[in-house]
Amino acid sequence: MNGSQDDADGTVPAILVFGANGLLADWTPAAADLPAFAGRLIAGLSADDLCAHLSAGADTGVMQADMMPEHTVLPLAGGGMVWRFDGSPPSSNSRKTAATPMGDPAGRLFAAASHDLRQPLAALSLLIGTLEGRLGGRLDDRPDHDLLRSMAQAVESMRSMVDGHFDLVRLESGLTEPDIRTHAVNGVLMRLAMEVAPRFADRGLRFTVMPCSAIVRTDSALLERLLHGLIANALRGMIRGRVLLGCRTRGDHLRIELWDSGRGLSPQRLASLRAELAKPAGEGAGSLGLDLTLVRGLARKLGLGLEVCAEEGRGTVIAVLVPLSVETGADLTDASGREEAVTAPAPDSSTADISRTRILVIEDDPMVLAALEALLGQWGCSVVGAESYDMAAERLGPAPEPCDLIISDLRLKGAANGIVAIRQIAKLFERPVPGMILTGDTDPKRLREARLSGYPLLHKPVAPLALRAAVVRLLGHDPL
Repeated sequence: MNGSQDDADGTVPAILVFGANGLLADWTPAAADLPAFAGRLIAGLSADDLCAHLSAGADTGVMQADMMPEHTVLPLAGGGMVWRFDGSPPSSNSRKTAATPMGDPAGRLFAAASHDLRQPLAALSLLIGTLEGRLGGRLDDRPDHDLLRSMAQAVESMRSMVDGHFDLVRLESGLTEPDIRTHAVNGVLMRLAMEVAPRFADRGLRFTVMPCSAIVRTDSALLERLLHGLIANALRGMIRGRVLLGCRTRGDHLRIELWDSGRGLSPQRLASLRAELAKPAGEGAGSLGLDLTLVRGLARKLGLGLEVCAEEGRGTVIAVLVPLSVETGADLTDASGREEAVTAPAPDSSTADISRTRILVIEDDPMVLAALEALLGQWGCSVVGAESYDMAAERLGPAPEPCDLIISDLRLKGAANGIVAIRQIAKLFERPVPGMILTGDTDPKRLREARLSGYPLLHKPVAPLALRAAVVRLLGHDPL
């Protein structure tokens, strides 16, 4: 959103979305086109400031047409509110009926609040990692260790459900549109390996990614989300064993296959699963589960095929068929090939020394910022925390001591987002500084912008092990 969401058919109304903190988080293009808001909508602007600005213009007799238009206020279940502008004065019962044209108001309100819901989960995940570090050797007491791991897994499960519901709302309401381009599939595979491998390792499972040189034609962000749903579904049903993600060529398509050594499926359950996956998007969510419902919907949106093979007691294989580009490289690694040569386990970052490292953290949520400072401090890092680019520049001072790494949220207070903040801070140091984007955003357009920036991207809530692995890699201390 933020004025960038396509609205070619004019079906998306003028809407402003305010988070639980009372600050403007999102808006539709129709809202940005209203004369009252032309050039005035900035992420992080409070509702009170917006009203005061418009009132000031009216009090001085300037731009009378810019006074606040008639609107309906809809509260969000997770905190915050939505301002909806219908273009005509609301009737006396408009507050009761305004949500009706929005289709699924509960789902849309949940989607609008998902970023705020993800923030406390991110803080909780980081604080669990900090507590584990502080207990140190006392974790030899197995029950305490298992308890902490169960807490971390519960947080990850909550995060997966929040992401899945948010993506389904966007998909089923038509707010997610593919951006079909030619790109190397290996970038998607390696990002998944970096994010997912620590979760498998934490459960004593093995996750392997086979590199692939294929060039495909699809939306890379939505393909990554689809594969993430397949992996999450496999992880949820795994108690022991391994999962393998690899590729094979089949004619003019690339088969991206996910193999697991789980319980498999009986012939009856396999036939039922195939039938459910073949149904149109929007049907059968209860029987498929959240992850596979999202996978089916994204596959339909992208025009990709899904195939399933399984044998009871021997595991399951789910394949996604993606069109190959004419630029496809000739040397593709087959999923059934020499696995030992290309296994991609989670990096062992626990042996790398990152103490005495100076890290700048820019995060606009005080709870998440405090949790990041505590966890990084537990690892021996010196942390400079700030809520925006302006605050970071102020705290660093006119002659700043260089930092070794910058970690920033994507959405920040003020005009600069995380990408701009990292680049501008690096200019203050007058030397290159590695950066990382840590975000709770799942909007494909924003994620695509973040990935095109060249900075590694981690999603909130991030597992402490995954965060440490990324920090070690960016600092060049990876023991591997």
